[in-house]
Amino acid sequence: MNILKTRNNVISYTVNKEISSNCYVAVDGGEVVVNAPWYFSRKQIQTIIEEKRQWILNKIEEYQEQNRVYSDKGSIVILGSAHQVRLYYKSQNAPSINIVNRTIEVVLPNKYKKLETTQILKILVDKLYEKVAEQEVERAMEKTRLLLGYAPEDYEIKKLANNVIAHFSSNEQKISINSNIAKYDRNVIDYIVLHEFCHIKYKIHTKNFWKIIAKYMPSYEKYENILKGLSY
Repeated sequence: MNILKTRNNVISYTVNKEISSNCYVAVDGGEVVVNAPWYFSRKQIQTIIEEKRQWILNKIEEYQEQNRVYSDKGSIVILGSAHQVRLYYKSQNAPSINIVNRTIEVVLPNKYKKLETTQILKILVDKLYEKVAEQEVERAMEKTRLLLGYAPEDYEIKKLANNVIAHFSSNEQKISINSNIAKYDRNVIDYIVLHEFCHIKYKIHTKNFWKIIAKYMPSYEKYENILKGLSY
């Protein structure tokens, strides 16, 4: 690693010597790389760096602008834990959202910078909830099927009314689960799925219904308190 110090800036650069008669300067991923003829001296290379100094600084600034954290968008809860939402702008074609070390990283194309992001973020978070819900519900469904020895004809994960976390249709023998279930920890998800499975045998909350619940999840009342006010 080489360094060129000017009055206002320090430019670090890497030199690659090669058999060539031309010297090229490139800024790749925020790093300055000089491809120079094998016989070029350090002084000659630094002269070229100095000549291209402003162009280099502009390229570095452009890279940093494209890759910096643009803003902190608060937090959302996934599987019972709060995850900080960080919004980035980068040179890419489509928005993306991923969970990285308990942080939700939202990446938007640079062309979105001047747009209002509230609705875009909502759509992306909903998609993330749906993805997490699909994985967790599939896990809980299989666990409960093995536990009880029976299962519904079908199930689906979709956006339901805010106060509805799950619903069993006796006509279709199908369980519908709100994608927002992804907010809750795995124990709560397991309880919701168990609860809906029990509706396959009992349409309403009879004593026998609660007996089955208590048999397989003795501490179910604490999950009832967590879900208080929701329909399921």
